Amino acid sequence: MNKFRRFYKLLALLLVSFVLTVPALAMDVSTQAERLFYQGQFEQALLLWQQQCSAEQASQPDAPPQCVPQLIKMAMAYRHLGAYGSASDLLTALQDHLPSLPVNQQAEVLNELSKLTISSDANDLAKAAALADQAYKVAKQVKEPQLLAEVLNQQGNLLSIALQYEKAKKIYQRALAMLSSDDELHKKIEVNQLRLKVAEDVENAWQYSDESLFADSTAWLTRLIQQWQPWQDKFSEILALISLSEQIQKLQDHLDSPNAALKQLAYQALHKAVSIAEELKQARALSYAYGHLGALYEHSKQYKSALYLTRQAVFAAQQIQEKKLLYQWQWQSGRIFWVLNDYPQAIEAYQQAVANFNPIQRQVATTGYCHLSQSFRERIAPIYFELADLLLKYATVLKTEGLSNDKQRNYHQHLLSQARDAIEQFKTVELQNYYQDDCIAMQTKCNAIDEYLDEHTAILYPIPLTDRLELLLTLKDEIVQATVPVTNSRLREEVALFLLPLRQNPTPMGRAYTTQRTDNSVCSPALRGNPQAVRTTPTDSERYFKSAEQLHQWLIEPLSSYLQTGKIQTLVIVAEGVLRTLPFAALYDGQQYLIEKYALSVSPRLCLQQPSMTHKPLSEFNILLAGLSEEVQGFSALPCAAYEINSLDKLYQPDHNPLLDKDFTLSRLDQEIRHQQYDIVHLASHGQFKANLDNTFILTYDGRISLNHLEELMTLSTIQNSPVELLTLSACETAVGDDQAALGLAGVALKAGVKTALASLWQVDDEATPAVVIEFYRHLREGKYNKAQALQEAQRLMIRNPTYQAYKHPYFWAAFLMIGHWL
Repeated sequence: MNKFRRFYKLLALLLVSFVLTVPALAMDVSTQAERLFYQGQFEQALLLWQQQCSAEQASQPDAPPQCVPQLIKMAMAYRHLGAYGSASDLLTALQDHLPSLPVNQQAEVLNELSKLTISSDANDLAKAAALADQAYKVAKQVKEPQLLAEVLNQQGNLLSIALQYEKAKKIYQRALAMLSSDDELHKKIEVNQLRLKVAEDVENAWQYSDESLFADSTAWLTRLIQQWQPWQDKFSEILALISLSEQIQKLQDHLDSPNAALKQLAYQALHKAVSIAEELKQARALSYAYGHLGALYEHSKQYKSALYLTRQAVFAAQQIQEKKLLYQWQWQSGRIFWVLNDYPQAIEAYQQAVANFNPIQRQVATTGYCHLSQSFRERIAPIYFELADLLLKYATVLKTEGLSNDKQRNYHQHLLSQARDAIEQFKTVELQNYYQDDCIAMQTKCNAIDEYLDEHTAILYPIPLTDRLELLLTLKDEIVQATVPVTNSRLREEVALFLLPLRQNPTPMGRAYTTQRTDNSVCSPALRGNPQAVRTTPTDSERYFKSAEQLHQWLIEPLSSYLQTGKIQTLVIVAEGVLRTLPFAALYDGQQYLIEKYALSVSPRLCLQQPSMTHKPLSEFNILLAGLSEEVQGFSALPCAAYEINSLDKLYQPDHNPLLDKDFTLSRLDQEIRHQQYDIVHLASHGQFKANLDNTFILTYDGRISLNHLEELMTLSTIQNSPVELLTLSACETAVGDDQAALGLAGVALKAGVKTALASLWQVDDEATPAVVIEFYRHLREGKYNKAQALQEAQRLMIRNPTYQAYKHPYFWAAFLMIGHWL
């Protein structure tokens, strides 16, 4: 088939789902389509442009496409609709024919590709800038000021996003110099300039004690709004007016008291936007205009008007089933109902918002001209946490009023369960984002943790909110709520104070001692009583106790009456945010560490992999042992890793030799797992968990195992109907205070598809690691303990047994976490 026939086939496929009726107008098709586009009726405009290209196809099926301007506009329409894949297909097809296109069309294609790139992935700024630079080089070859100004405008926008304000100013000025003041593009660039000015002013606001900094921005806003002239592109005009109102709000947020003149300007801009939208009678335009005016009334505490306008915005969004608008205005409705203390209506609105948000959350997180310093969490988390906050507050209100019958008690429990579910939805999308894997929640048969609860096990579900900490304790028959009056910022501060001394080797010689001694007197538990191996603890090493006790008071004591019944033996912690970096085992009540009272397990969410159908005793597990004791790839030696591996080899007596040092290669590991079924995979090697998945790995002698590769290896066992029961990573580390890196560690069992993982939050002293690890396996092999209990016994020995007095400090044992299933 001729390449151009394939091109036209692509167009037909892209528009196959369009069954719209386009109103007949007394004008040619091109003019009609452009008018519809300017009104925000992108679907109808797309259909007309497709009809034009289809007619061309029928008359000249083997000729290069002549309707390139229409194709570029189709790509623009798809971009406005958020159909980035369809826009990319069109532009990529045009890019393949770029050399055969006129120079001006080449520049337009490259410029639109730049806009699409930054719109579809706000983090791909470098690629978008490179495309804009190419577009500029091509546009300079033709004498079309309009085209060159359009490309320069895009370059200025990208520089603004990159916070290169001075360069952006110069680019915008160059673009304006090419246009007359009444040109519509000139007006659009002026709005962009103003946004840049406001961003710069806000960034510098901390240096000034009065409003003088905003004088120029205020004057500029006043002039633009009061001298506003109609645009041909009505939909862009509405968005520009909305943008001006948003800039006003940014200034207001940094003033000590609201500025009445600025407030009036915002109302003027948004009422003008509503007037244009009502004239268009177009649902998308109406939804934007009503919704933003409603937001302004909400901010002004005029809630009745705000609610009326927001409902109008929701209704308009429903006409076109625009989820991005629906969730935004339903969320706004929920906030207004909440302020009015109408909890049932607020909850319903929030839940509708979340339902519409879930399918598009990735798009919201990664698309649009967003500020690059805003993280995935900052863009996505608020709606979920606000819903949880609302549900928990309502639960508290109902409990305060009294739960006098079963119906009220059941509803109260339902609210607490829904609050957990709201955070669980966020945890799922956060894990998917970290691992860049939309299937992580579905790749294993996931069972709810609640299904494994008995009278001896409880789930601690802490939810840090802006103004307080909520604790949910799930017991076999109920969920218990406790509210702690500590702000999230204060909690983060205390966690940092706790971790700073805890993650530092308390031995004066630190790791230097390790690298100088590699004999069994250092590594062997049997010889650890040797005076040369016993460490002296610095007098200030207990400075972590104050924070350990404070955190215990916040996280554990509010629930003590439910935990200290003598029944609870295992505590499963589903941590959130900064609490993922916290080794709960080292929390202290003034007499005991938490691990001395409870076996602990952590999970990234309320989900566990379904256990294997074979119920082989833990003592009969087949184990794969691998590790590095030598210095490789710039990573320090782990001399005691050899002792650890050899000791476990003697303990389990597997049928194969361990993969140690030169034998621990990527190919040998692949080969072993492909040809042998293992219940336990133990890797004693450097492992790094970073906020960026690309920098997360486990070291081998000749390379690095990425988490994706680790997942592939573990999947082989699952395919062989023998899923790995336990994955041990005994020398992992995460960055201090990096809760995203800790998320990666907490999710490793889920990602790898194994039932349980044993890993460390920080790289423990090489000499101490075998002490904890070997004792864990020794207790596991006895068959009397489940995995969490076996780790608890090992950690208790470090605290209580004189043999391990050198490792009594929690630095040596608290880092080890049981992740996933505790049984």
